[in-house]
Formats: sequence, structure tokens, C-alpha cells
Amino acid sequence: MANKVITFTGPKEGVGKTSIIINTAVAYAHLENREVIIIPMDHIGRYEHDKILGISNPPSVVDILRVIGKESITTAAMLIKGKIPISNWGVGVLPLAKKRYDFLKLSPEIISGLLSKLSQNFDIFIDVDPYYPMQFFSFDISDLVFWVTNSTTSCLNATMNIFKDINEMHFPLSRFEIVVNLYDLPGSLSPKEVEKFFKQIGKDILAFMPWEDELASSFNQNKLLVVEDPNCQWIKILKLVIGRIIEVEATEKTWTSGVNNIEFSHGSDLLWKPIEKTNEFGGNVQTQVQTKQPQIELPPWWEDLKIKIHGDVVRVLETERIKISDDPNQNQEVRKKVDSIINSLLQKETQYPLTREQRTKFISELLDEILGLGPIEELMRDPTITEIMVNAPDKIYIERGGKLVKTKYRFRDEEQIIQVIKRIVAPLGRRIDESVPLVDARLKDGSRVNAIIPPLAVSGPTLTIRRFSQKPFTDKDLIAKGSISPEMVEFIKACVRLRKDIIISGGTGTGKTTFLNMCSSYIPEDERIITVEDTAELKLQQEHWVRLESRPPNIEGKGEVTIRDLVKNCLRMRPDRIVVGEVRGAEALDMLQAMNTGHEGSLATIHANSPRDALTRLEAMCLMAGADLPIWALREMIASAVHIIVQLTRFSDGSRKVTSIVEITGREETQILTHELFKFVQTGIDENGKVLGYFTATGEPPKFYHDFKTHGIDLPVEIFWTEEQKKQRIRNKI
Repeated sequence: MANKVITFTGPKEGVGKTSIIINTAVAYAHLENREVIIIPMDHIGRYEHDKILGISNPPSVVDILRVIGKESITTAAMLIKGKIPISNWGVGVLPLAKKRYDFLKLSPEIISGLLSKLSQNFDIFIDVDPYYPMQFFSFDISDLVFWVTNSTTSCLNATMNIFKDINEMHFPLSRFEIVVNLYDLPGSLSPKEVEKFFKQIGKDILAFMPWEDELASSFNQNKLLVVEDPNCQWIKILKLVIGRIIEVEATEKTWTSGVNNIEFSHGSDLLWKPIEKTNEFGGNVQTQVQTKQPQIELPPWWEDLKIKIHGDVVRVLETERIKISDDPNQNQEVRKKVDSIINSLLQKETQYPLTREQRTKFISELLDEILGLGPIEELMRDPTITEIMVNAPDKIYIERGGKLVKTKYRFRDEEQIIQVIKRIVAPLGRRIDESVPLVDARLKDGSRVNAIIPPLAVSGPTLTIRRFSQKPFTDKDLIAKGSISPEMVEFIKACVRLRKDIIISGGTGTGKTTFLNMCSSYIPEDERIITVEDTAELKLQQEHWVRLESRPPNIEGKGEVTIRDLVKNCLRMRPDRIVVGEVRGAEALDMLQAMNTGHEGSLATIHANSPRDALTRLEAMCLMAGADLPIWALREMIASAVHIIVQLTRFSDGSRKVTSIVEITGREETQILTHELFKFVQTGIDENGKVLGYFTATGEPPKFYHDFKTHGIDLPVEIFWTEEQKKQRIRNKI
């Protein structure tokens, strides 16, 4: 038979739980022929259990740890076992500390480590006052909790407040038994009123224990009532408590759960706070007992229960007219209400036993399903994830640090994926079904969403979410990441100030939008900026910024507003700068015309694998506009409009780098002439797969270099020199 951990606590001190725990422990040890250790979990060193049990000055945990010194928790527990005095009744006492300042030398990690070892040899009865977080720590490691209270209004009000916290922390109420002690004292509420009160929190009362004159006298004389007068009424009722302990089954415990799920104070001297790396006993005790939190095992009926509770919650929401809002602040309040509803419904499902860890996970998952995006809601809360890709219910991938990783998360089925997609697009005025099986959208946080469902998606509904940092990357961030050199940044900054037209080129996921955000930060505050995007992603810092976003056609196929329409329109809005998030069609011609007609300093991105490919794509997109232009005229327009092409590349290790900065120098017959100014030279890959290489200039400044000086921009010509040129310059000076 496995050993049990039983907690006795209550709403206040002085309700009689110590009398109950001592008499219960003695009777239980005798009936079951087992040894019991009482742990007085008292932070100010009060305990009287030893005197009543006839134990003389038992050592405390702190006393024993002082002797043991550097021993590990496992060794300490074995040594403590031999040092705990056991009374003739088979019950021992192990106080944590005898002085309150000694108590602060302990930590939750030490206590959980010791109890986990002691429970292998003893049943453990914990006597804990209503003191947070010790009380909740005890709940987490107990098989059964006896809530001992009196029938007074103050005790019941305190009980109500604590049980609200118990519910919020998702402790199963089935673990709690209510014992009303001294219920017939003068001034107490009637048993019916007390029963009615506990019905409100979903609990029946296990036992009403009466006042006994012998109870007080035995306690004052350090005598055991269960021994002195076993036939008195109080002891007869106590048998209900003992019987409940005998019938409860000991569970396998996660001894670190109380540490991981409760926040312990690091400040007040009166609170139980974790120790630092070492303690006065000389050992790194916290490190010794800490273990990786085990993965929560899920019962086979998990999904069935979730479907059932989900339906019940929806009905409650409809009955109580609780509406789910798109406003995150309002939804925070709704989340608390729904959390309470789910917890209440779970308390009634007694045929589905859940640990607190399972209960917390269950409620969190169901909240994400009802109010969020289901299994991917937790991924959306992780700021390090840049892309979420749902290929199938059990195939959810993420991109983190430029690397693709398959996650442990999964949807219940394809229908759940479609429901999440609909939840995403519905508030944005979009729809997705068999008639409209493809949708692009943007979440309120700026994330870009693409969803496609059957019949277009043959393998099933697919969802892709591109996420962006809430705080745009600065040039310092990109330099620190090795994405660009300081000289390149200095040149790009000068070009933006000089109002040069810049095209940012790169493949999918190379960081074009991030780089465009950085470039736009160099635009002066006194200029009017208009951005045109298919899906609004840019996060400019300037105040005088107007955002335009294209619109797809409605259900009837009407109302579409294209990027080209917006580029044409923004020319009438007196822009100083036009920033096009991505050029992908006929709008390329309008953008080039704008660049050539007084809107210098414009910025845009384009999908291409090299600067030369970017020029070819620009030509192709201009031809899509239907303009009847000869190729030489089109190339002349491109050569005069575009000044700089910045090429971005994503490497095998996930890193993103600026691999080339090219100047457009003009046109020779039908060929657009280019001149590379900076480049990244890859030298290899290290043993960890990281790309090795260096940034370098090519040796010649741009043809428009003199323009920097005429516009008062101080840009040293040395940044365009190669390392060999710099060394030669130094040798010439010498």
C-alpha cells in the first residue's frame, strides 16, 4: 500500500485542526499499523504536537540539515529518517524550524525534496495554517485535504475567499473534505445554514464535530482524547475522518508541481522565499532537488471530455449572454469568466478524475479553443516564433531563428482547423468556404495570414501565419545579428537621406519587410510618407504617415481595390515618399513613373533571387500593365528611376544577410548597367552548420558619390574601399 500525504488546514488559526490531526494520526497509525509523521508547516516555529505525543524536543529540518551540511537531499532524507523520534503511538513530529529566522533558510525546493523521500517510508500528515503560499503548496502534494472550520460568520467568509483562489488555481474540489469543528458552540450558525453555505461552493460536509469538555482539558493536560476517552461523541465523529483517510488511494505525485505552479516571494522577510544558489548549510540544495518538470500525461478520454465541456460552455455563454469581443482588454475579462465556467463544469464531472496539472492544462486548452486560435494560440503568444504553418491536424510547424521545427501541438481534426481559420477571417470581413477557398488577411497584431482549404488544398486545410516583431528591428539589431555591416548601414542611411530610390530584393522569408522598416526609419520626420501594401505589415515610427491597404473583392466579386489603384491614388495625396510594401504586378509601372516624376526617395520590395533577376521581374511586371512600350524605353525608365538594389539572402543555417548592394548606373543599348558596391563573401560552414563569411566593399564609390557632399552628407569614401586598398593606403602614408 502506497504512502499517503494528508493535509489539515482551515480558514483561520484556532479552529481546532491541531487537535484533529494529532488524534486522527494516532488512531490511523494504530488501525493501519503504519507510522505517521506530522509536519507542522508553521513559519513562526509554533508547534505543540511533540508534548501531546510525549516526544521530547524533536529536531527540526533545519537542525538536521546543519549537521548533514553538504549532503544531497536524497542522503539528507535517509539520515533524517533515522533521527525522527517516533512516539509509542507510532506517530512522529518533524517541525521545519524552531525559530522564524531559521525558517527563511528553507525553500519550497528543499521541503518538496525531503517530503518526496520521507513519503517512501511514512504516511505524512501536514498541519498548515491559512498562510500563502505554504497552504497551496500543501494542497498540491496532498492526496486529501481536510478543511477544518468553525460555524462562525468570520470563518465562513474567510473560507469563501480562499475557495475562490482554490477554484482559480484549478484544484479539484473532490480532493477537499469539509469538517465543521465545535459546531454547537454558543453564537455559532445552525448546521442547516452552514450546509447551505457550503452548497454554494459545491461541497457537502463530511462531519459536524461537537464541543466536548474533555477535549479542552485533554489538550491542556497534553493528553490524547482518542486514548483517554475513545467513546466520547467527538471521537465517534472523528471516525468519519479516519475512515475517509483509509479509503483514499495514494496517488503518484509530481513533487516539483508546488514549486513550479506557485509564485513564491523573493522580497518580504515574512514570506517563504526560494534560496539562492547556495545556502548556509554549504550545499547547492536547490540545484540538487530541481528536476525537469515531467510531461503531463493525458487520459484517453481527454478529447471526448473537451468536446462535451466545450458544448456545455457554449450553452452557458448563450444563456448568460456573454459575448466574445475582438478587443483584447475585454476578452481578458471574458477569459476569467469562461475559466470559472469551465472549472465549475469540471467539478461536476467526478467520473473524470484530473490532477491539478491536468485540470490547468485542460482549462487552458479549452479557453484557447473557445476564445483563441486553439492549439496555435500558445504559439501566437511566443514572441520568438516568426512563422506558424499548419499543414495537417498533427503537422504544425514553426520557424524560430530561421529554422523550421515540427511542434508537439495538434488539432483535433480538419474541421477544427477550418473553424480556427473562420475565426481569424470573420472579424476582418472575409469569408472562407468552398466558393471562396483562399484568403489572405491580417490579424490585429499585424501578423499576416494565408489560408487555403479544399477543393484547392488537396491535402486538407492549410494555414500559414507570418508574424512580425512588435518592435521593429533597428540597424544595431541587424548588425548584431550579422545581417549587415556598419559600412553598408552607413551607406543605405545616406542614400535614404539623399532621396535615392531603393528596391529591396529577396526570396520568401529573407527579411525584406524587416529591412524596409529599417530603411524607412531614416526618412526625416518632416516628410509626408504614404505606404501602400497588400497586407499592412510595415511599422514606421514617423508621425506623418498614411497607411493604405488593398482590398479583395466581396462575395459578389465587386469592390476590389488593387495595389495599382492605391499607387495611382497616393500620387494625388501630396506624398514626399511612397513606400510600396511589395511590388508584384502592374503597379510596377505606376511606381516607376512616380519615381521619375518628382517622388524620389521611394522604397519598395520585390521577390527576386539576385539584383539582375529583380530588374528582369520589374520589366515583366511593367509589361503586365498593358503599356505598349518598346523594351529600350522600358529599360530606360527603370535605369533612370531605380538607383539602388539591395539583395537579401536566407542561408542554410537560417541566417538572413544582405548579400549585395548594387548601383544602377544607366543603360547601354538594351542593357541596364549595374555596379556592385558591397557584397557578402561566404567562406564556408562551421561544424555547427553556421555560415562563415565576411562583408566587403568592392573598391569603388557609387557614380553619384559627389552628390553626398553637395547635399551636406558626410560619407567617408573609405567605406567603399576593400581591405587591400585600406592596407595600401596605410603603406603609402608610411
